[in-house]
Order: sequence, then C-alpha cells, then structure tokens
Amino acid sequence: MDRATAKGVFLILLATLCIVLMNTCARVSSIHHGPVEMVFYRGVVALSLLVPYMLATHPVSVFKTRRVGAHLYRSIIGNIGVGLVFWAYTLLPMANATALLFSAPLFVTALSPLLLREHVDGQRWMAVALGFGGILLIARPSMGLVTDPASMVGLGAALCIALVDMALRNLGRTEHPLTTVFYFILGGVIFSAPYTFTVGSLPQGHLILWIAGIGLFTVVQQLGKTAAYRFAEASFLAPYSYTAILWATLIGWLLWREWVSVRVVAGSAVVIASNLFILKRAR
Repeated sequence: MDRATAKGVFLILLATLCIVLMNTCARVSSIHHGPVEMVFYRGVVALSLLVPYMLATHPVSVFKTRRVGAHLYRSIIGNIGVGLVFWAYTLLPMANATALLFSAPLFVTALSPLLLREHVDGQRWMAVALGFGGILLIARPSMGLVTDPASMVGLGAALCIALVDMALRNLGRTEHPLTTVFYFILGGVIFSAPYTFTVGSLPQGHLILWIAGIGLFTVVQQLGKTAAYRFAEASFLAPYSYTAILWATLIGWLLWREWVSVRVVAGSAVVIASNLFILKRAR
C-alpha cells in the first residue's frame, strides 16, 4: 500500500469512527431532545465550524451553485435520514442500529435500475436477496413490529441514505463536495428551526458538550470522507467503513452495557458479505 492510499484508509477509518461518535452523542442527548431538535443543533454547530473552514481554504465561489433544486432534494431526503438515524439509535442497541444502516448499499442496488437506469445482473440480485435475509436476522420481524417498529425506523434511515447516495452521483458531476455538504447542513437548520423554536427546548447544561459533539463529529466525518476519496478510490475504501460495527459494539458495551446477540453478529456478517460481493461485481 503506497503512502497516498494509506492516507485514504486512515481518513475513512477516522470518518467512520466520527459517524459512530456523532450517533453516540445524539443518543445521549435524546434524553431531553428529539431527533428534529438534534438535526437543528447539529447544523448550527457544524455550520459554525464548516463556514470558516471553507472561507479559509477556498474562494467565495465555493458557495455558489446553479443546481438549487438538486440541493433541495438532497437536503430534504438527507435530513429526514439524519433524523431517522438519530431516532433509530434511541430505540435500538448501538450495534443493531449500525447493522441495519448497512442495508443502504442493498437499497442502492435494488433501486438503481428504476432510478438510475443501471443494469443489475442476476448475481447481484441474488446478493441483494441474501443481504436482506441478513437484515431479517437482525430485525427479527414479527407482529411486534406493528406496536414496536424500531427496526423499521433503522431501515427507513438506510433507505434515505441510499436515495442520497444516488442523488450525490448526479450532484458530484458538477458540484464541489463542500458546496454539497454546506447546502445539506444549511437545509437541515432551516427545515428544523420552526419545530425547534416552537416545540423544542434549549440544551441542558450537562448536555451542551454532547450536543456540540454531534456538530463537531459531523464536520470531521464529512471532511474526512471528502479528503479520503482524493487519495484512494471509493470502491477500495468502502470495506473499511464496516469497522463502524466494531466501534458501535464497543461503545454500546462501555456506556450502556449492551451485549450483541449471535443473531445480530450473523446478520451483520451476511449483510457485509453481500455488500462486498455487490461491490466486487460492480467493479
């Protein structure tokens, strides 16, 4: 592995850790704040860090865009997804929620013939079916889903992530990554502000650092991922993002004494293996 590739691997590992830490902060903050409020405070903190960075490292033109509609769609779907992610982490153990989010690439493959007009061969369809079988192991569907739909929240978050991934394929052709991140976070602040100001509450003193952590880790993981893809191909770095399950399991045990069941381990292994097979076939 050359030095540039090693930098890419380090940055994607750092970004993956920060994603788990962001969700950990959101789970702790959920004792007083709902998902919509956390989207708002996340955005306020993130913009206070991101905007000075963009001004210091790029010309003002980095804020300009002609694709308002595309940014609006990405922001709406993306922030709904963020809210669902935060909600899922308040309803489920850390490892379970993280494993369910791994289904996002499966949704991308399943929806790409319809939304992107891409061809998916038979072997990839089999991998998608096997991957969703792994999701069933994790979610353990039953009639209880009607009264306790926690796993469906996680899958809804994964679906939103998949839709955003497909939107980014289009935006990435013309927009700077920082421009896309800026309008995504700005949209989240605008959309969540009315609810936060009318129904929400100010952060409690003992939660301020956790709330700030949501925004801080958001910026670090976004910048980390953006930089990582400058040093190595996305397809090469993708497998390293599955280290999230290790961090989530460790943090879940340290903070909440959550034990990971054999069912979740087996389901996660199936989903990850399916995603890696789809990635290999796509390459």
